[in-house]
Amino acid sequence: MKNNPQLVDALSIGIEIGGTKTQAGVGSAEAGLLPDGIVRRQVHREHGAEGILRDLVVMVDEVLESRNLTLADINKIGIGFGGILDSARGLTLRSYQVEGWTNFPLKEWAERQWGRPIFMENDASTAGLAESILGNGRGTSRVFYITVGSGVGGGWILNGKVDNGQSLGAAEIGHMWMPDPQSGALAELEQICSGWAIGQRARQAASKADSLMEKLASSLDQIDAKVVYAAAEYGDEVAARILQETCQTLGVAISNVVALLHPERVIVGGGVSLMGPLFWNALQKEFRARVIPTFASGVELLPAKLSEDVVVIGALCLG
Repeated sequence: MKNNPQLVDALSIGIEIGGTKTQAGVGSAEAGLLPDGIVRRQVHREHGAEGILRDLVVMVDEVLESRNLTLADINKIGIGFGGILDSARGLTLRSYQVEGWTNFPLKEWAERQWGRPIFMENDASTAGLAESILGNGRGTSRVFYITVGSGVGGGWILNGKVDNGQSLGAAEIGHMWMPDPQSGALAELEQICSGWAIGQRARQAASKADSLMEKLASSLDQIDAKVVYAAAEYGDEVAARILQETCQTLGVAISNVVALLHPERVIVGGGVSLMGPLFWNALQKEFRARVIPTFASGVELLPAKLSEDVVVIGALCLG
C-alpha cells in the first residue's frame, strides 16, 4: 500500500462496539470496506467493557495485518458505540447490555492505544450515516434512519453529518412513547416493536389462544419474531395480529417523525426489517395512511441497503 499515497491518506478504521458483537474494519468513506477488510468477535457480557477493549486491540491488529497495513497507513478511527455517549467529551455514559461503560473515556483510551484521531457516535446514528452516504440514502440531504432489532434506535443525518443534539444524542425514536396495542397504556416504542418485544407479545398471545407459532417454535418459550413472521405467512391469525400491531405502531411513529423533520427518506434497518413483504406492505400502508398529505410525495420509506457491516461502514465516514 505504500506505493499509493492517495489511498493511504483516505484509509480509516471503523469499529462497532455492540451488545452482541464487536467489529473492526478498514476502508474509506468513499469506497466503504476494503475486500476482506473486517473481523468480528462475539461479545461475552460477563467479561464487561474490559473484555471488549482487550478484543479491540487484537482485532485492529488483525485487520491491519490482513491488508498488509500498519497504523502509519491509517488517517483516523471511527467508533459506533451501542449505548448512550457524550461525543463532545468522548465519554461513554451507559450501555444497556454490557457493564463497565459508565463514564468511560473511550476517546482518550483509543487515542492512547492507537495514536490516531478518534471520532465516535451512537451506533444507530453511525449506521444512518453509512446509509446516507453509501446506502439507500445516497443523493439526499435529509435522512432519518431507524434500526429495529433487539432494540429500536434512530439516527438523524443532515447534509451528510450526524445531528446528535447537544452531543448527548438525538433521534432516539425507540424511546418515543406510544400506546400499547393491547392495553392502550403508554409504552416506549422499542417495548412494542423491537425483536424481543414482538417475541414477548407473541408468547403472551399464544399462551391464551391456539396458534401455529407454538408448533413452529417447538415450545412456547422459543417463539420469537422470526416465528411470528413464519406463522403469519401460513395465515395464523394470532401471528398476523401481532405483525399488524407492530407495523401499525411503527408506521404511526414514522409518520410522527416525518411531521417533525420532513426527511427525504426514512430508512429502516436491523433484524426485524429483514422480514418479507407481509411486514413491508403493512408498514408502508400504515405509514402512508397517517403521513401528512402535503409531505407524502416527498418522502420515501425504504429498507436499509447495507448489511451487518453497516455500523463499521458508518464509522469509516465519521470525522
